[in-house]
Amino acid sequence: MKQLLLSAALSTAAMVSFGQTDSTPTAGKVDTIRIGNMVIIKKQGENGTTYESKSGTSRWYTGPRKPRRVETSWMNLDLGFSNFQDNTDYSSTAARAYARPQQGGTVFTSGDFNLRPAKSVNVNIWIFRQRLGLTRDRVLRLTYGLMLELNNYRFDTDLRTTYVKGNDPHVTRSADNFRKNKLALDYVTVPLMLGFDTRPGRSGGFSLSGGVSIGYLYSSRNKQIGPDGKQKIKGNFDLEPWKLSYVAEVGLGPVMLYGSYAPNSMYQLGLDHRPYNVGIRFGDWDKW
Repeated sequence: MKQLLLSAALSTAAMVSFGQTDSTPTAGKVDTIRIGNMVIIKKQGENGTTYESKSGTSRWYTGPRKPRRVETSWMNLDLGFSNFQDNTDYSSTAARAYARPQQGGTVFTSGDFNLRPAKSVNVNIWIFRQRLGLTRDRVLRLTYGLMLELNNYRFDTDLRTTYVKGNDPHVTRSADNFRKNKLALDYVTVPLMLGFDTRPGRSGGFSLSGGVSIGYLYSSRNKQIGPDGKQKIKGNFDLEPWKLSYVAEVGLGPVMLYGSYAPNSMYQLGLDHRPYNVGIRFGDWDKW
Protein backbone atom coordinates (compact mmCIF):
# COMPACT_ATOMS: atom_id res chain seq x y z
CA MET A 1 0.00 0.00 0.00
CA LYS A 2 2.82 2.40 0.86
CA GLN A 3 4.54 1.73 -2.49
CA LEU A 4 1.29 2.37 -4.36
CA LEU A 5 0.78 5.62 -2.44
CA LEU A 6 4.37 6.68 -3.17
CA SER A 7 3.98 6.01 -6.92
CA ALA A 8 0.77 8.03 -7.02
CA ALA A 9 2.42 10.88 -5.14
CA LEU A 10 5.39 11.02 -7.50
CA SER A 11 3.14 10.89 -10.54
CA THR A 12 1.11 13.78 -9.16
CA ALA A 13 4.33 15.72 -8.52
CA ALA A 14 5.43 15.15 -12.11
CA MET A 15 2.05 16.30 -13.50
CA VAL A 16 2.16 19.40 -11.39
CA SER A 17 5.70 20.22 -12.51
CA PHE A 18 4.78 19.77 -16.19
CA GLY A 19 1.71 21.93 -15.78
CA GLN A 20 3.61 24.96 -14.54
CA THR A 21 3.60 27.90 -16.91
CA ASP A 22 7.26 28.77 -16.27
CA SER A 23 9.36 25.85 -17.57
CA THR A 24 12.73 27.49 -16.87
CA PRO A 25 14.43 25.87 -13.83
CA THR A 26 15.22 28.27 -11.03
CA ALA A 27 17.99 27.32 -8.64
CA GLY A 28 16.76 27.17 -5.07
CA LYS A 29 13.04 26.98 -6.01
CA VAL A 30 10.98 24.70 -3.73
CA ASP A 31 7.46 23.32 -4.38
CA THR A 32 5.50 21.42 -1.71
CA ILE A 33 2.59 19.04 -2.31
CA ARG A 34 0.61 17.38 0.51
CA ILE A 35 -1.37 14.17 -0.02
CA GLY A 36 -2.92 12.92 3.21
CA ASN A 37 -0.10 12.52 5.69
CA MET A 38 2.51 12.45 2.90
CA VAL A 39 4.50 15.57 1.91
CA ILE A 40 6.40 15.77 -1.40
CA ILE A 41 9.06 18.48 -1.65
CA LYS A 42 10.42 19.35 -5.07
CA LYS A 43 13.75 21.24 -5.00
CA GLN A 44 15.46 22.83 -7.99
CA GLY A 45 19.22 23.17 -7.48
CA GLU A 46 22.44 23.35 -9.41
CA ASN A 47 22.56 19.55 -9.72
CA GLY A 48 19.01 19.32 -11.12
CA THR A 49 15.63 18.51 -9.62
CA THR A 50 15.37 16.53 -6.38
CA TYR A 51 12.15 15.03 -4.98
CA GLU A 52 11.97 14.35 -1.25
CA SER A 53 8.95 12.41 0.01
CA LYS A 54 8.21 12.26 3.73
CA SER A 55 5.60 10.09 5.41
CA GLY A 56 5.89 10.04 9.17
CA THR A 57 9.51 9.14 9.86
CA SER A 58 10.21 7.62 6.41
CA ARG A 59 11.90 9.48 3.54
CA TRP A 60 12.55 8.69 -0.14
CA TYR A 61 14.71 10.60 -2.61
CA THR A 62 14.89 10.66 -6.40
CA GLY A 63 17.23 12.64 -8.65
CA PRO A 64 20.85 13.72 -8.01
CA ARG A 65 22.02 14.35 -4.48
CA LYS A 66 24.46 16.92 -3.12
CA PRO A 67 27.94 15.52 -2.45
CA ARG A 68 28.53 14.66 1.19
CA ARG A 69 31.10 16.54 3.21
CA VAL A 70 33.04 13.33 3.90
CA GLU A 71 33.12 10.70 1.14
CA THR A 72 34.75 7.27 1.46
CA SER A 73 35.91 4.76 -1.15
CA TRP A 74 37.11 1.24 -0.31
CA MET A 75 39.58 -1.21 -1.90
CA ASN A 76 40.65 0.64 -5.03
CA LEU A 77 43.68 0.00 -7.21
CA ASP A 78 46.56 1.90 -8.87
CA LEU A 79 48.69 0.44 -11.68
CA GLY A 80 51.87 2.12 -12.85
CA PHE A 81 55.64 1.98 -13.20
CA SER A 82 58.45 2.21 -10.64
CA ASN A 83 61.89 3.69 -11.22
CA PHE A 84 64.52 5.75 -9.43
CA GLN A 85 66.80 8.69 -10.03
CA ASP A 86 70.41 7.62 -9.52
CA ASN A 87 72.48 10.40 -7.90
CA THR A 88 75.19 8.09 -6.56
CA ASP A 89 78.86 9.06 -6.67
CA TYR A 90 80.27 5.58 -7.39
CA SER A 91 83.83 6.79 -6.81
CA SER A 92 83.05 7.66 -3.18
CA THR A 93 84.18 5.51 -0.26
CA ALA A 94 80.60 4.97 0.92
CA ALA A 95 79.44 3.73 -2.49
CA ARG A 96 82.38 1.34 -2.84
CA ALA A 97 81.79 0.02 0.67
CA TYR A 98 78.21 -0.95 -0.18
CA ALA A 99 78.49 -1.92 -3.88
CA ARG A 100 81.37 -4.42 -3.87
CA PRO A 101 82.50 -6.38 -6.93
CA GLN A 102 84.01 -9.84 -6.62
CA GLN A 103 87.78 -9.93 -6.22
CA GLY A 104 89.34 -8.70 -9.43
CA GLY A 105 86.02 -7.36 -10.75
CA THR A 106 85.39 -3.87 -12.09
CA VAL A 107 84.04 -1.10 -9.88
CA PHE A 108 80.24 -0.73 -9.74
CA THR A 109 78.65 1.99 -11.87
CA SER A 110 75.11 3.21 -12.44
CA GLY A 111 74.88 0.69 -15.30
CA ASP A 112 74.85 -2.15 -12.76
CA PHE A 113 71.40 -0.93 -11.66
CA ASN A 114 69.81 -0.35 -15.06
CA LEU A 115 66.13 -1.26 -15.04
CA ARG A 116 63.72 -2.64 -17.59
CA PRO A 117 61.16 0.21 -17.38
CA ALA A 118 58.25 -1.76 -18.85
CA LYS A 119 58.80 -4.57 -16.32
CA SER A 120 59.36 -2.36 -13.27
CA VAL A 121 55.83 -1.99 -11.97
CA ASN A 122 54.06 -0.21 -9.13
CA VAL A 123 50.80 -1.50 -7.64
CA ASN A 124 48.95 0.43 -4.93
CA ILE A 125 46.09 -1.26 -3.09
CA TRP A 126 43.94 1.31 -1.31
CA ILE A 127 42.46 -0.05 1.92
CA PHE A 128 40.35 3.09 2.12
CA ARG A 129 40.38 6.62 0.76
CA GLN A 130 38.46 9.66 2.01
CA ARG A 131 37.80 13.18 0.79
CA LEU A 132 36.83 15.93 3.19
CA GLY A 133 35.11 19.00 1.77
CA LEU A 134 36.81 22.14 3.11
CA THR A 135 34.40 24.59 1.45
CA ARG A 136 30.63 24.63 1.32
CA ASP A 137 30.54 23.72 -2.38
CA ARG A 138 33.18 20.96 -1.84
CA VAL A 139 35.37 22.43 -4.60
CA LEU A 140 38.34 22.59 -2.21
CA ARG A 141 38.98 19.25 -0.53
CA LEU A 142 41.43 17.29 1.61
CA THR A 143 42.21 13.71 0.52
CA TYR A 144 43.79 11.05 2.75
CA GLY A 145 43.78 7.29 3.14
CA LEU A 146 45.73 4.09 3.74
CA MET A 147 47.28 1.90 1.06
CA LEU A 148 49.78 -0.88 0.40
CA GLU A 149 52.45 0.44 -1.97
CA LEU A 150 54.18 -2.38 -3.90
CA ASN A 151 57.29 -1.55 -5.97
CA ASN A 152 59.17 -3.95 -8.24
CA TYR A 153 62.51 -2.82 -9.69
CA ARG A 154 63.35 -5.25 -12.52
CA PHE A 155 67.02 -5.22 -13.55
CA ASP A 156 68.26 -5.81 -17.08
CA THR A 157 68.62 -9.51 -17.87
CA ASP A 158 72.38 -9.19 -18.53
CA LEU A 159 73.02 -7.85 -15.01
CA ARG A 160 74.15 -10.08 -12.13
CA THR A 161 73.51 -7.61 -9.31
CA THR A 162 72.83 -9.54 -6.11
CA TYR A 163 71.87 -8.34 -2.63
CA VAL A 164 73.57 -9.85 0.41
CA LYS A 165 71.82 -9.75 3.79
CA GLY A 166 73.12 -10.29 7.31
CA ASN A 167 75.34 -8.27 9.63
CA ASP A 168 77.17 -6.74 6.69
CA PRO A 169 74.51 -6.03 4.04
CA HIS A 170 75.81 -5.01 0.61
CA VAL A 171 75.49 -5.51 -3.13
CA THR A 172 77.79 -7.66 -5.24
CA ARG A 173 77.85 -9.41 -8.63
CA SER A 174 76.88 -13.05 -8.91
CA ALA A 175 78.88 -15.48 -11.01
CA ASP A 176 75.63 -16.64 -12.66
CA ASN A 177 73.44 -14.98 -15.25
CA PHE A 178 69.75 -14.54 -14.44
CA ARG A 179 66.65 -14.80 -16.58
CA LYS A 180 64.87 -12.65 -13.98
CA ASN A 181 66.37 -10.39 -11.33
CA LYS A 182 64.39 -7.84 -9.33
CA LEU A 183 64.30 -5.93 -6.06
CA ALA A 184 60.83 -5.75 -4.50
CA LEU A 185 59.96 -3.17 -1.82
CA ASP A 186 56.55 -3.04 -0.11
CA TYR A 187 55.32 -0.17 2.07
CA VAL A 188 52.33 0.70 4.21
CA THR A 189 51.67 4.26 3.06
CA VAL A 190 49.50 7.15 4.26
CA PRO A 191 49.01 9.96 1.68
CA LEU A 192 47.68 13.44 2.46
CA MET A 193 46.72 15.81 -0.38
CA LEU A 194 45.02 19.17 -0.79
CA GLY A 195 43.16 19.75 -4.05
CA PHE A 196 40.17 21.07 -5.91
CA ASP A 197 37.45 19.65 -8.17
CA THR A 198 35.49 21.70 -10.70
CA ARG A 199 32.41 19.43 -10.51
CA PRO A 200 32.26 17.76 -7.07
CA GLY A 201 29.79 14.89 -6.97
CA ARG A 202 29.32 14.91 -10.75
CA SER A 203 31.16 13.26 -13.64
CA GLY A 204 33.14 15.04 -16.33
CA GLY A 205 35.03 17.52 -14.14
CA PHE A 206 38.70 18.40 -13.76
CA SER A 207 40.54 17.79 -10.50
CA LEU A 208 44.07 18.42 -9.25
CA SER A 209 45.63 17.49 -5.90
CA GLY A 210 49.09 17.53 -4.35
CA GLY A 211 50.71 16.77 -1.03
CA VAL A 212 52.96 14.26 0.74
CA SER A 213 52.92 10.63 1.81
CA ILE A 214 54.75 8.71 4.49
CA GLY A 215 55.47 5.00 4.01
CA TYR A 216 56.95 2.27 6.20
CA LEU A 217 58.92 -0.57 4.58
CA TYR A 218 57.44 -3.87 5.82
CA SER A 219 58.93 -6.25 3.21
CA SER A 220 62.04 -6.25 0.96
CA ARG A 221 63.45 -9.08 -1.15
CA ASN A 222 65.73 -9.83 -4.08
CA LYS A 223 64.06 -12.38 -6.36
CA GLN A 224 66.13 -14.17 -9.00
CA ILE A 225 65.64 -16.94 -11.56
CA GLY A 226 68.86 -18.49 -12.84
CA PRO A 227 70.66 -21.81 -13.40
CA ASP A 228 69.73 -23.02 -9.91
CA GLY A 229 66.06 -22.19 -10.42
CA LYS A 230 64.10 -19.62 -8.44
CA GLN A 231 65.44 -18.11 -5.26
CA LYS A 232 64.13 -15.33 -3.05
CA ILE A 233 66.49 -13.50 -0.69
CA LYS A 234 64.57 -11.67 2.03
CA GLY A 235 66.32 -9.04 4.08
CA ASN A 236 66.65 -5.37 4.93
CA PHE A 237 69.80 -4.82 2.75
CA ASP A 238 70.47 -1.60 4.70
CA LEU A 239 67.42 0.05 3.12
CA GLU A 240 65.80 3.12 4.64
CA PRO A 241 62.70 1.92 6.59
CA TRP A 242 60.76 5.19 6.10
CA LYS A 243 59.95 6.84 2.79
CA LEU A 244 58.71 10.43 2.52
CA SER A 245 57.35 11.30 -0.94
CA TYR A 246 55.78 14.20 -2.76
CA VAL A 247 52.53 12.97 -4.32
CA ALA A 248 50.10 14.38 -6.87
CA GLU A 249 47.11 13.34 -8.96
CA VAL A 250 45.26 14.90 -11.88
CA GLY A 251 41.86 13.83 -13.16
CA LEU A 252 39.70 14.59 -16.18
CA GLY A 253 36.35 12.85 -16.14
CA PRO A 254 36.84 9.14 -15.38
CA VAL A 255 40.63 9.24 -16.01
CA MET A 256 42.87 9.78 -12.98
CA LEU A 257 46.68 9.85 -13.19
CA TYR A 258 49.04 9.82 -10.21
CA GLY A 259 52.71 10.36 -9.48
CA SER A 260 55.09 10.27 -6.52
CA TYR A 261 58.74 11.23 -5.95
CA ALA A 262 60.93 10.64 -2.89
CA PRO A 263 63.58 13.37 -2.43
CA ASN A 264 65.75 11.06 -0.30
CA SER A 265 67.55 7.82 -1.13
CA MET A 266 65.90 4.48 -0.41
CA TYR A 267 69.26 3.28 1.01
CA GLN A 268 70.62 4.36 4.37
CA LEU A 269 74.25 4.48 3.18
CA GLY A 270 76.27 4.10 0.03
CA LEU A 271 73.80 4.44 -2.84
CA ASP A 272 71.67 7.49 -3.61
CA HIS A 273 68.63 6.08 -5.46
CA ARG A 274 65.54 8.30 -5.24
CA PRO A 275 62.39 6.37 -6.20
CA TYR A 276 59.40 7.64 -8.17
CA ASN A 277 56.16 6.15 -9.47
CA VAL A 278 53.71 7.14 -12.22
CA GLY A 279 50.52 5.46 -13.35
CA ILE A 280 46.74 5.40 -13.61
CA ARG A 281 44.32 5.34 -10.69
CA PHE A 282 41.28 3.07 -11.04
CA GLY A 283 38.02 3.80 -9.26
CA ASP A 284 34.91 5.97 -9.45
CA TRP A 285 36.94 9.08 -8.52
CA ASP A 286 35.12 11.48 -10.90
CA LYS A 287 31.78 10.99 -9.11
CA TRP A 288 33.09 11.83 -5.65
